[in-house]
Amino acid sequence: MTKTIFVTEGADGWGEYIARALADAGHTVYVGKGQAGIESRPMGTGSDDGTEAGCKGLRTIAFEALDQHSIAAAVREIVDEADGIDVVIYTSSPVTFGPAESFTPYQLSQVYDIGVLSVQRITRAVLPLMRERRDGLLIWIGASVDPGPAPFAGPGHAVRAALRQLATSYAAELAGFGIDATFLAYDPGYLLDTHAASAPFQPGDSDTAQAYRPVMEYGLTLPARQSLDPSVHARKVAECVIGIIDAPQGTRPAHVNL
Repeated sequence: MTKTIFVTEGADGWGEYIARALADAGHTVYVGKGQAGIESRPMGTGSDDGTEAGCKGLRTIAFEALDQHSIAAAVREIVDEADGIDVVIYTSSPVTFGPAESFTPYQLSQVYDIGVLSVQRITRAVLPLMRERRDGLLIWIGASVDPGPAPFAGPGHAVRAALRQLATSYAAELAGFGIDATFLAYDPGYLLDTHAASAPFQPGDSDTAQAYRPVMEYGLTLPARQSLDPSVHARKVAECVIGIIDAPQGTRPAHVNL
């Protein structure tokens, strides 16, 4: 069944691949463009009506991720044009690299605002419509957040852990309204080969970051780089998303580990 899908961020690599895969599968897809704190990367040559050239069923929707009024206006625009939103897919998840101490409190607030609060703003804009219809699906996509330390990736890891907990809570709270919520986790190593992904957020306190340099140089072990083309990884994520969407209402799991 054709669905209207809102992919919240198309400039991070994953969002673009997933939006195109969903449009190719016959769905109507609106993909977010130009969110705060993330450099917007064009998905292609767009037409005057907001559609993406060569990709039927794919449209861009502009909004300011840190502004609830802007998000509400974007949601109203989709609803007015498509008569509702069936699925929301959250793909934006800031990646940080550097000692946790070297990120200023203001930077942490930025990472949290972009990664968590913007999600809550979007969710609050779409859920009243879904609750009224007693139908809908929310999908969060992010790197795995297994318990334990995340050396030199702490702030971004903490954001993804918060999103996973939020998604799990939503899944339990919304079940009575016929709304499903799923957190889709993928191997963090995928990020190393996805050149389209946003660049890691760097620490603002360079002096403190420099003090950790010897530890980072001799004590940091990065995951092995994957040999597959990044588009192959992204296609696997997109296929998993399509499977979740196609599953019957009420049967979708709260967490999927890809």
